Amino acid sequence: MWVSRILLPIQRTGMTVFEGQTSVANIKRSFEELADYLFRCQQFPHGAILLTGTGIIPPNDFSLQPGDAIRMEISGIGTLENTVIEV
Repeated sequence: MWVSRILLPIQRTGMTVFEGQTSVANIKRSFEELADYLFRCQQFPHGAILLTGTGIIPPNDFSLQPGDAIRMEISGIGTLENTVIEV
């Protein structure tokens, strides 16, 4: 069985300040069970997005800073990258 790897590096001024990885196989409940729970008491006539989180958690003393580049890579799916800004 093919399993997606999730990689989350965070770069600050060109250096990696945090990196974690996990696998979709580590999700405790099936996607079917999560979707069933989501639709139990609500209807979504136009669909819904179910966010599961990544399971990658930086240490308690870590904080994002403006300019940090956060990159989420999921094998077989693609990459999402965002830069932190102060609002």
